[in-house]
Amino acid sequence: MSAAPEHAGHGFKVLAPWYACERGHFDRFDPSAHAPALQKYATAEFVRALVADPRDSLRFDPDEDVWSYPVPVDLADRGPGRARFATHQLVRTRLRKLYQPSHERFYAVVVELFCDRPGLPRPQSAEGLEVGFVMRRRHVEMDAPPKVLRTLSRRLTTELRAAGNRAATEPGPYLSEARDVLWADLAHRTAFEDAHRELLDKVDLKKETQAWMAGAAGGRWRKLGEPPAAGLPEDREQELPMWRLPGRSGDCAHGTPPPERSLWFGVVPTSSADHDDRGAPKLDERSVYELRCFVRRTPRPGHEHCPPQISWSKPTEPFRLAPFFDPEGTKNRKISITMPDFRAVAARAAAPPGPGGIAITSPPGSQLSFDPGGGTPGGGSVGGTASRTCTFALEIFMIVAFFVFSLFLPVVVFLFQLWWLLALRFCLPPSLEAAAALKAFFDGTKTLADMGQAQTDAFDELLGTKGAGARLRDASGSFAQDDLDDLVDLVTPPATAPVPVPPRPEPPVDDPLCEGG
Repeated sequence: MSAAPEHAGHGFKVLAPWYACERGHFDRFDPSAHAPALQKYATAEFVRALVADPRDSLRFDPDEDVWSYPVPVDLADRGPGRARFATHQLVRTRLRKLYQPSHERFYAVVVELFCDRPGLPRPQSAEGLEVGFVMRRRHVEMDAPPKVLRTLSRRLTTELRAAGNRAATEPGPYLSEARDVLWADLAHRTAFEDAHRELLDKVDLKKETQAWMAGAAGGRWRKLGEPPAAGLPEDREQELPMWRLPGRSGDCAHGTPPPERSLWFGVVPTSSADHDDRGAPKLDERSVYELRCFVRRTPRPGHEHCPPQISWSKPTEPFRLAPFFDPEGTKNRKISITMPDFRAVAARAAAPPGPGGIAITSPPGSQLSFDPGGGTPGGGSVGGTASRTCTFALEIFMIVAFFVFSLFLPVVVFLFQLWWLLALRFCLPPSLEAAAALKAFFDGTKTLADMGQAQTDAFDELLGTKGAGARLRDASGSFAQDDLDDLVDLVTPPATAPVPVPPRPEPPVDDPLCEGG
């Protein structure tokens, strides 16, 4: 029989890794070390970087890596230029936000194990240990009169905007978002509760921590410790694995490796395809989540009848997940597509059909027949007595799809007066001559209604759509004279492509064990 592991008989402390303590200027005995560390990366290959050196990760940005919500901004309070057309502005809370893999952001949770004995010595072996973590949800049910919710959310918005050195006079979020705003920020802050206790006493908050319980009947969020409903099979909380980081030999300047640490990491899930039995997604952008890490020690040989011993960490800082179309996230990833070359496609049309393309099969009774009517379809019918398969070159789909997008973008802008959409596109090389001509035209008392053919053509060139300038001229009543220069700035792309700002890495720190600490 093998010798019993050296950690038999005691539990463990699951704490933040040593380098998080060094950056925060506290040691492992400090309460600040109780929460596991969340680490951010900007590459899908982050596990390799983490294993190579767990200290190398990215800083959390105080503006982008926190949850925010939009509030309307009065015209008089908007900035000049493009900002003049932004009808809303983001108010940032202090609640952590994690982005999705589609945003080129990835996360790990890292802990360091210590023996739960005086002095918190480091364990010398991982034999018989299972380390993992769970993801839990902070659920709240909020019941209060609408007036109280509006007042609280407006005060919270005012306080947050003032903290960010921005005007604090704008209205708060819509009533439908008030519960969401209050809970997300109150999950992280307590000072607001003390300052507004009188109003908060009128709000019935029912808070609970929920676990994702998985079993034969699928998964569902349920209050921690609550048994499954009658008639449902037994399930258990979903556990996610953690792996031990290998020891490093080059961390000390003199070349002598420091004593081996017990560092463990897990991959934080920020998206999931799982749904509960009611069809609700497991993960969403409205809930507040937290992680808890654990170490489970299996019974020693001969003691298999004993239950395993489990030691838990404190929860990580609470966080929310960014929605798929979060603008702060989508800007991190660029997708480049080159449209089909009409000349090359036309030349390929002279050759016999090849095996490639997209084959679409229409079942019987599912085949559409209609007269396109030169862009205004007339009557149509659904028929077909046998399955029919047509193969289309991929280039056809791309050409038609881009045409439809280009056709309807100006329609949406003009129909709904969403001028800020124009700020989300730019073409290179830009037409600097058209922009200069418009600036010269509006440098005085000229208005949109005064535009002639040269000016409407210049707007067509900047907007990339024929007839857009004439539409702008007809919509002149939507713009004040002060808007004109800002409108030209809005539709004028930059002279060069914007250079992305790389995220900042965490500062390097030295292992105190190199000095015998």
